[in-house]
Amino acid sequence: MTPGLKRELIRTITLVALAMIVGLITHRWSASIVIGLMFWIGPHAREFIRLHRWSRHPLRRPDSTVELWQEPAVRVFRTLRNARGRMRRILTRLRYVRSATEALPDGAILIKRSGAIDMFNAAAQSLLGLSAGDIGKNFVSLVRNPEIAALVNDQVAEGLVEITATHSNLQLEVRRIEIDESRLLILARDVTQLNRLLSMRQDFVANVSHELRTPLTVILGYLESLEDESLDASQLHDLIGRLRPPATRMKILVDDLLLLTRLESSPKPSQTEVELVSVASMLESIVAEARQISNGRHLITVDADPTLRLRGSEFELHSAFSNLVGNAIRYSPDGGDIHVRWYRTDDGPRFEVEDHGMGVPPQHLTRITERFYRVDLSGSRARGGTGLGLAIVKHVLKRHDATLGVVSELDKGSLFFCVFPDSAAAKG
Repeated sequence: MTPGLKRELIRTITLVALAMIVGLITHRWSASIVIGLMFWIGPHAREFIRLHRWSRHPLRRPDSTVELWQEPAVRVFRTLRNARGRMRRILTRLRYVRSATEALPDGAILIKRSGAIDMFNAAAQSLLGLSAGDIGKNFVSLVRNPEIAALVNDQVAEGLVEITATHSNLQLEVRRIEIDESRLLILARDVTQLNRLLSMRQDFVANVSHELRTPLTVILGYLESLEDESLDASQLHDLIGRLRPPATRMKILVDDLLLLTRLESSPKPSQTEVELVSVASMLESIVAEARQISNGRHLITVDADPTLRLRGSEFELHSAFSNLVGNAIRYSPDGGDIHVRWYRTDDGPRFEVEDHGMGVPPQHLTRITERFYRVDLSGSRARGGTGLGLAIVKHVLKRHDATLGVVSELDKGSLFFCVFPDSAAAKG
């Protein structure tokens, strides 16, 4: 028995005793009992009215003065307060879960077994074209894809399909996950870029195989000829000389592949690798080599600021600039002019190679920096090159926080330019 209940019991017994004493003295038992009941009922009626008023706003502490009423009211108040605290914590966690779900790059759709949508995140809206008004609608009916219908109905092995989104042409990987007996979770992931990278890897392997197979076939053919014992010294010397070009081509290809792999996998040049590069002197050397390759077929001019130096890796910058100049020679007709420039702009140091050659069709401009990507122009392959030059240029510039730009017009020529950050420039 609680202390409050004990006190209330004593109070009740006292009132009954007083009523009996008054009854004995006055001989009015009925009146004495009624008066005693009024004294007992009055405070309780008042507390009942207070409790009724408090029940309308039970989140504030009850103001009962009678312990018999106060104790249960306080217990109810504490229970409600604790429940409210738990509800707040649950709502906070739900908001965290909701925020995390909204931040996911993958689309998440919670559906009933019947297919009705319970909820979905923002990524699901963009990937599958859902809208806020689709809550409660049938997911299969909205997407309208037979593979999705089979997935939801658990008719697909491993619970995974790949589809093309009708509203965006994105390649989506859609997965089915069991939540409980009444609900399913559908996850949709954009695999467009992944599929493109896989396709590029397959193309890369195929291109490397092709590029190596051609000179290897030539070398093997000449090696078979060398086995002929009737060949004299001059013929042997001639065959050995013919082995040099395909072997050289294979060496250049392997060197470019190794360089490209190193550029892609290694970090940016460290402080010990960075130096002040005299770009003007470098370009004089590159252009001198280019004139030998051109053998007088092109007029190559250089306009370089000798006082403008660049902080970077001299080896990597030499590779990038020489590739751009070499491409201008390969894709320019005999007699075409090639202009090489190095100067400072408001945006930062700028390197340019301008030719008046074949030009690049607009539909190819976004892909010319891919490995082995070649624009199908007459005579382009016959002019040599490994197909890796612009990929090397792209990665060298990325490692120097620079950008590559192209302005080209078919049959009129191209302008390739590299813009470096102004912080990389130095006078001297």
